[in-house]
Amino acid sequence: MAQLVLHLTGPFRAESGGDVLNGLSRRAQGLLAYLSCQPGMRAERGALADLLWSDRGEAQARASLRQELSVLRKTLGDVIAANRHRVWLDPDAVACADGPGDFLQGFDLPSEAFEDWLRAMRQRKIPTLGRPEKAAKGKRPSLAVLRFQEIGTSAPDMFADGIVEEITGALSRCRDFDVIARQSVFMLQMTPTALPDIARQLGVQYLLEGSVQRAGDRVRISVQLVNGEDGHTRWAERFDDRLDDLFELQDRIATHVAGQLSPNLRAAEILRARRQPPEVRSAYDLVLTALPHFWIHDPDENRRALALLDQATGRDPDAAHALAMKSWCHAQECCYLWSLTPERARAASRAAFERALPLAQDHSATITALSATAALGLRDFATSEDLARRALDLDPNNAWGWLRLGWVVVYRGRQEEALGHFDRAEDLSPLDPFLFNIDFGRSAAKRAIGRLDEALAHIEKGMRAAPKAHWAYRMLFGTLWLMGERDRAIEAGHKWLATHPGLSTEILLDGLPSWKHDPDYLDVLRNFKTLLAEK
Repeated sequence: MAQLVLHLTGPFRAESGGDVLNGLSRRAQGLLAYLSCQPGMRAERGALADLLWSDRGEAQARASLRQELSVLRKTLGDVIAANRHRVWLDPDAVACADGPGDFLQGFDLPSEAFEDWLRAMRQRKIPTLGRPEKAAKGKRPSLAVLRFQEIGTSAPDMFADGIVEEITGALSRCRDFDVIARQSVFMLQMTPTALPDIARQLGVQYLLEGSVQRAGDRVRISVQLVNGEDGHTRWAERFDDRLDDLFELQDRIATHVAGQLSPNLRAAEILRARRQPPEVRSAYDLVLTALPHFWIHDPDENRRALALLDQATGRDPDAAHALAMKSWCHAQECCYLWSLTPERARAASRAAFERALPLAQDHSATITALSATAALGLRDFATSEDLARRALDLDPNNAWGWLRLGWVVVYRGRQEEALGHFDRAEDLSPLDPFLFNIDFGRSAAKRAIGRLDEALAHIEKGMRAAPKAHWAYRMLFGTLWLMGERDRAIEAGHKWLATHPGLSTEILLDGLPSWKHDPDYLDVLRNFKTLLAEK
């Protein structure tokens, strides 16, 4: 049940437990309203500071945001959270109530950026908040890329059309959503039409629109993902680049847009799926609902994800993506030592893997999940690498594909190559929920080649971003021990064992994928009980 109810149509009002929250500052209200309208109810920290305090310098704006968040946490508790990069609301604890009136009626802030956003929101038809959005049951979402507006040119010269063509082509490689053919969109845009009408005529749930602005040898591309039903913006981004080689520029922009659109569209779809009553969720909706539990890297959350995936395969036994994600969840039980019977978890992972593999076809995300399973659960690194490369052949902008390829080449001893793959994953999805696992991968690679200080920094950064990933104390223990930091290592080792009661050396070695590429680290883990008993 929602702990916080936000009334965004008519005058702003926030209620908690049925009581109106009267003590919220104007900017706190604006922050809550803005977050509730974003995909996954989350936003980048710097963007929020710029939005709410655009009249102040960057350092002052960020300090003001920190102070506002501190006050809000005291009022709302776990409903709102933040790390160094992002701020978010818990979608399961927040509801947006429908009502009469305009969007945030009578609301204003002394911030030009917020006023611009507010003006844009009021010009659109605001959705019926808090209610399930319409979507084809059991089907992946569809998307149309609209013609981009050219700003500052006397006459169209096809430059913007070239950008759109490249973006459409790049997005068409992703099988997480369907992309409408370019010519259909072009014909429809010959006459001025409202965005919801365009979406309705094309039969799509989402639209991508944007603009191109050039000045000298610089170009700025602005894009936004729009909900086709109501014209509500789900994601917006700006890309700045240089006008050097035209075709390389178009390719770079298309890659950036495709890479960042996929996770943001996934976030929008997760929010939509969560708003569906549980009893009517399709297999596709249940997979989406499972994802936020899956990527937390916590045993209880992993079990919640498995329960949802079991429901998904119960409703559609041939749902390849659900089966593949189920195999990945069981592999996590095994390799993160969440089960005292790793072989049982490995067997469950293998069963789901073998069921999903022939059904995967050309779905890059499904093949990526199978690649993770092959490495983490089945210890078959050759198959894992083959699958990761197949996923990336299908969709070169799949950030999780690059993440998994990075990890498997770590296991295969190609550390420098792995670091390049992790960089590629982060470039494509800089706000990805798996950023912490990218840092853990970098740490594993750098530890294996002796760059221990850097390896430690990556572990600590990843653990700050994923505070529930207690299994990473294993990495922290091993790395600190190799650095000669015995006291700190022993402290980390005891924290690791505290979250893994009953762990033995036999269970450890049976559960881990393989660390033959890093024998010094493996030797530390193999002797962890003896080492921890030294003090």
